[in-house]
Amino acid sequence: MNPNLPDDKFRGGSVAAFDESWAALPASNRYHFARHEPAHQVQFAFQNHFRVFQRVLGEVRAGRALEVGCGRGSMAAFFADAGFEAVMLDTSRPALELARANFLQDGLTGQPEIADALRLPHPDGSFDVVVSIGLFEHFADIAAPLREQVRVLRPGGVFLGYVVPERALSVQTLAAPLNALLKIEHRWQTRRDPKQAVPRKAPLYRNAYRARAYLNLLDGMGVSGRGAFGMFPLPMVSHSPSFPFTPMSPAREARLMRLWRTLLRLNPARPGGDPWTCPEWWGLAFLVWARK
Repeated sequence: MNPNLPDDKFRGGSVAAFDESWAALPASNRYHFARHEPAHQVQFAFQNHFRVFQRVLGEVRAGRALEVGCGRGSMAAFFADAGFEAVMLDTSRPALELARANFLQDGLTGQPEIADALRLPHPDGSFDVVVSIGLFEHFADIAAPLREQVRVLRPGGVFLGYVVPERALSVQTLAAPLNALLKIEHRWQTRRDPKQAVPRKAPLYRNAYRARAYLNLLDGMGVSGRGAFGMFPLPMVSHSPSFPFTPMSPAREARLMRLWRTLLRLNPARPGGDPWTCPEWWGLAFLVWARK
């Protein structure tokens, strides 16, 4: 968080590790955008993310939206589908190629850009929305990318930072025993059918900053309002839930999503006014938002 931190390989994010992960995915790999019934739990999660984002955006329902660290462009696709002019920015060429192919398949229009989150190639006040999903936790110094995203916002524009910090305990802890069993099962399956093996996943740096660290920084960046709350109140279930997520069989994914829908209807903790929100300590992630 301190801009005077000594340089280390994580100061500028886990760029090489992400590039390796994206390059390992097949060209046919789909992103997490779905207009209708989701195919798996992460598509279901992204649908819920976008609904919560729309509540935070309020009257900002059109304009230019920038997804920083877009990967395959999953969240940018929701903004494009809602009528925003979507710009997708990432350091990884393989990721942007996947994003371009996915947008084309779904009839969406987006502008992919290879650029660094620490040096956004846009003038001040260029966007109505700047959003990132799972980006900030991969920086040792969160002040620099946060300042850049606020800088390119127009007056009245909204910053949305969805963060998945390093934590020992959260709702995800509940799924640890089941995920361990699924991992053992998957190992036996790949012995019979090596084609089912999950590509090797590069290790990623993840910081442990909580929402308060982001809010303290935003207080010095000229925003007119800001806040934070937990999101994703249910545990991911998979033999390989780490990035990039690997879904279970379609039948298992469908059963899990039916269970999730039932649990969300019973969720009493809604600090963000939505069943997909929860106390920060409980959620798999938290959202930090600000209005310029």
